[in-house]
Amino acid sequence: MENGIYAAALTPLRSDFECDENALTEHCLNLIKRGCKGVVLFGTTGEGSSFSLEEKRRVIKRVTSLGLDPKKIIIANGSSCLPDTIDLVQSAAEHGCLAALIAPPSFYKDVTEDGVLAFYRKVLEKAPSLPILLYHIPQFSGVALSINIVRTLCAEFPQIIGLKESEGNLPLTKAILENVPKLQVFVGFEKQIPEAVSYGASGSICGMANLWPELICSVYETGDLTELEKVSKSIEHLPFIPCFKALLAEQKGERWRAVIPPITPLLFEPQ
Repeated sequence: MENGIYAAALTPLRSDFECDENALTEHCLNLIKRGCKGVVLFGTTGEGSSFSLEEKRRVIKRVTSLGLDPKKIIIANGSSCLPDTIDLVQSAAEHGCLAALIAPPSFYKDVTEDGVLAFYRKVLEKAPSLPILLYHIPQFSGVALSINIVRTLCAEFPQIIGLKESEGNLPLTKAILENVPKLQVFVGFEKQIPEAVSYGASGSICGMANLWPELICSVYETGDLTELEKVSKSIEHLPFIPCFKALLAEQKGERWRAVIPPITPLLFEPQ
């Protein structure tokens, strides 16, 4: 997997709240053309937890048939359902996707490390050929990936190639890189890219790349945060998914503004 910037792709919707595969393919191809190394489909920014397994599988098949290189696609599970996660990973492998981004099980409180390890082991045992990225996003999942979990899983499963750190926890990023040096770590917070890269991180998987891919790639390449700080200041008080979609709607049309309930659309212009 190449170092650099991967866009956590927004998902365009039809009036029935199903994915508009044509618009999604066009968007992803444009992001890759503008410097992104690839895209994540159905991640947090892509409202992944709101789509069924059947639709995710259908979208993978459709976007690849429309010309999106599967080797540019990372598919996210967005679900705590073990059979669904296994089926999605297997489908991604069958279509030749680059990797799968697997979040830990959520909803249940006080999930133990043994429980998290058991979940990942069941998934990974069923998908020995597909590269896997672990997904640390405890502010959404409620389940953190500790150094022990990461180290244990990487020792058992060589197909784990990386981790996305979306908590904004730079000390954890540094500790993972020190303890599991073979792992590619991608941060989710764009402003942390330069510092994370200085520790040895491989880049970022992030939402702002949907809107300003050249800028985010430049931050990765140069470490200069000046322009990113200006852009971030104008939107940092807004909910990120409807905000990003409202901004993209200004570029690409109103079909991009729609979000799936319980998220609500941003009905005023971001300032």
